[in-house]
Amino acid sequence: MHELTCPSCNKPSQYIFSDYLLMCPFCSTTFKFDVEAGQKEIFGDHYIVANLLDSATVKDMALEWLSRLHHRPGAVDKEFFVIDVQGFSLPVWVVSLEAHTAWKGLVKRTTPAHGNLSAGSEYLVETGQFRRGYRWAISARTNICETWGLVRLHEPPEAINVDWDGFPLDSTLSRGRLVDEEQKSVYEARNFFEFKYANGLPILGVQIDDQEALRRAKNHVDQYHYKISSLNVDYLLDYRTELEVAGIQLIHIPLWKVGYIYSPKNVLRHFYQGKEKKLLIDGHGKGVLNGELALVHRDKVAVNGYITGISSLIFLVIGLSWHPAFLLVALFSLIVSGISFFQSTKNKTEMESKKLEAISQSFGNANPNKASA
Repeated sequence: MHELTCPSCNKPSQYIFSDYLLMCPFCSTTFKFDVEAGQKEIFGDHYIVANLLDSATVKDMALEWLSRLHHRPGAVDKEFFVIDVQGFSLPVWVVSLEAHTAWKGLVKRTTPAHGNLSAGSEYLVETGQFRRGYRWAISARTNICETWGLVRLHEPPEAINVDWDGFPLDSTLSRGRLVDEEQKSVYEARNFFEFKYANGLPILGVQIDDQEALRRAKNHVDQYHYKISSLNVDYLLDYRTELEVAGIQLIHIPLWKVGYIYSPKNVLRHFYQGKEKKLLIDGHGKGVLNGELALVHRDKVAVNGYITGISSLIFLVIGLSWHPAFLLVALFSLIVSGISFFQSTKNKTEMESKKLEAISQSFGNANPNKASA
């Protein structure tokens, strides 16, 4: 921490010089500071979205969300326990851009070609183009994993796998809302940056510059349009995306992270060990942006492994003491238990591997899959 006077109000305060932008705690002025030259430059394109929640309201929202998904809504208060509620104002660079893509590829005929034709005649050459506009959000923090749920927050309408951490601001932060659809978008609800709009939330510092954010945003949109183009054909021969950037702004958005534990009161409690699950909630639109279910497929497979494993021991005892036929049932239960545990471990390993791969790809410079004619 180093002491520095604000270029606007001239009041001294402590700042971290490694941050790209500095924010005066007295007058909310945002400015750059060149350590070598000792020069200060006010940054005016900085906005903030007001936080409208508090910890108590966030806790109630989390339990309400869980009650809508649980098969016994009345048991949520007894079986779900919120153990952690944290709020913060996250800086994101919002890149306004328009992307125009032209693609060319091969599509297999729906009806076979007649006559003595080559194998290549089974495919037709198709071309097309599409244009889309985005307000693409890129985290201004160096470690994108410090905010749970931010990585791969983008949920596109197309059936594609997302391999990037950026997301379209308007469609993503309007997800999960339970209020009037006419409510303003996050972008429309922004105000010029002032600490008061955080309403008590800690405001995270800006660590990466706008040029790095612009590079990553272009890379994300390029990958996105490549995958959309691939959906149109069986074999993509060529695709080209031209990007037109209209501007870039810095916006602090309010987010709340909720941690909860599921502790069942029925017989399941003997086989399921509660683990902390998380939710990510928009502090302005009051929508659940991302959430982990208490029981996923991997957990159900593991529980099945425990039950069949215990069953195999019971049938083994019965087979040895009463009738040998139960030994076959014990063997079958043991096989099912082994397969269940193997599948559960395999799914967990695959999910962790895909997560690490997606994080590494989101920082790439260019799409390695881009084809050329």
